[in-house]
Amino acid sequence: MPDTAAAPDDTGSPPPRARRTRTLLGAAGLIAGLTVVARIVGFGRIFVFAGAVGVTSVGNIYQAVNTIPNIVFEIVAGGALAAVVVPLLAGAADRGDRATVDRITSALLTWAVLLLAPLAVVIAVAAGPIVDALLPGASAADGEFGRLLLRIFAPQLVLYGVGIVLTGVLQAHRRFAGPALAPLLSSVTVIAAYLVYGWTEGGAATASDVGLGGQLVLAVGTTLGVVVLSLSLLLPLRGTGVRIRPTLRFPAGVVGPARRMVGSGVATVAGQQVALLVVLVLTQESRSAPVGSLVVFTMAQTVFLLPWAVFAVPLATSAYPRLASAWEGSDRAGYRDTLRTTLHGTLVLCALATAALIAGAGPIAAVVTAAGNADAGRAAVATGIALFAPGLLGYGLFALLSRALYAAGRPWPVATAVLGGWAVTAVADVVLAFALPAGDRVAALAAGNTIGMTVLGVALLVLTARTAGTGAFRGLGRLAAALVPATVLAATAGAWVASVLPGAGVFAALGAGVVTAIVVAGLFLAVLRPVGRLVGAETGIPLRRPRRVVSDRPGMLDPIVDEGEKA
Repeated sequence: MPDTAAAPDDTGSPPPRARRTRTLLGAAGLIAGLTVVARIVGFGRIFVFAGAVGVTSVGNIYQAVNTIPNIVFEIVAGGALAAVVVPLLAGAADRGDRATVDRITSALLTWAVLLLAPLAVVIAVAAGPIVDALLPGASAADGEFGRLLLRIFAPQLVLYGVGIVLTGVLQAHRRFAGPALAPLLSSVTVIAAYLVYGWTEGGAATASDVGLGGQLVLAVGTTLGVVVLSLSLLLPLRGTGVRIRPTLRFPAGVVGPARRMVGSGVATVAGQQVALLVVLVLTQESRSAPVGSLVVFTMAQTVFLLPWAVFAVPLATSAYPRLASAWEGSDRAGYRDTLRTTLHGTLVLCALATAALIAGAGPIAAVVTAAGNADAGRAAVATGIALFAPGLLGYGLFALLSRALYAAGRPWPVATAVLGGWAVTAVADVVLAFALPAGDRVAALAAGNTIGMTVLGVALLVLTARTAGTGAFRGLGRLAAALVPATVLAATAGAWVASVLPGAGVFAALGAGVVTAIVVAGLFLAVLRPVGRLVGAETGIPLRRPRRVVSDRPGMLDPIVDEGEKA
């Protein structure tokens, strides 16, 4: 039977499937490259925070209060907006229907501002009771510091709403550079605030040691970072030609699908934020947690999120508008092909990153805690990173499969899986926090996150298979059979290498981390190739000499023609 699935057309150009793969990977590569730069600067932000504020009471109050606008925004609007923007706009953007795109964008922005502005006022007015509940038993100075922070952080709600709508509009138009660069610009702004704070208030351990000027530098500087994060997106938006006019009315036929996705998005993020609230409570000194536990948890979590943001999110983000457009156009084959290609790439990269995090936890922790007094929490950060790492596979699946289901107009399966995953996380956090010694609080919370994210990933796999069909998951079992030994062996060998290398000092730790990463990557690929060949896995990495289609720019996931690809 002819190989219609992979044959080039009469012009000698790659077939549609190959072109889709290349376009997808090109977009993912752009996002990943910009994200790497942004995350490097983000790590600089952590490093500067560790030196300027440190693992102190001031740092814990700042981190705790800074999460309140995020939690409220995500519960009220964040999940809803993230779920609805790309699916509503992708089809119209692909068709060039400017009027529909303008109307939907304008209505989304108008509703976001109308809903979030009053809520920001309420949070600012109620800052006292909120901080008292968040920081029970806090001193008068700590409480006043927390209230000042929250009042200045409250406007972030509106800014986040505007930013998430603009991000979705740009992604629907396949303009990925702006949203990927915005966090970098935001981090630079906040780093500047931390540096000024460290210069004026360096060494302050409690709020009573910090003057009003220093408190305002932290509060205003952080909020300015959110201003930059959101409003910088207006510049790339001009290139799309979208015209914004305030309106409360959506085009006909949009409200029904939007309402379903909004409800699902709210339910989804509510579960996540409840789990975050559990973390906030369990990391407070009043709950027997060590001083600075929330700062340590945040450092470990930030490291965990780096490979997720660099590998999983770019692939999922670049695939999202294609999945939505293919489903709306009844191109089920294109939908399944895009999903399958992206899924295999996501699993391979997340497995590699999992091994690297486990092996390099010690050197990484030494680097991120090298400044100021943060080295006091170095061991806890390292343990947290290692225990967060196995959850990367489940969280990577969440990044892709939640978008795949939203694109297919199936929001409630996403809500079901995500609510279940975060519920398991919250329960595991509480159980482990009480089962383990208080000094292991961050380890307990990191392990709880891994348990919940694994449940979430498996649930989304099952639910997505019911929507997309088994064709989208062909070869997944063989891929898993190749990834497990590659990940385990690479992590084990890498951890041994890290343990025997000198790691005293930031430069020695950097060197140890680089060597460990090279060992992990080399061994991972060395095991994955022969094992993948043995079990017949399609890993996205050439496992044997394949017959390629006409290609002028080979890439990691170039189509490989074998027996499984023939029609």
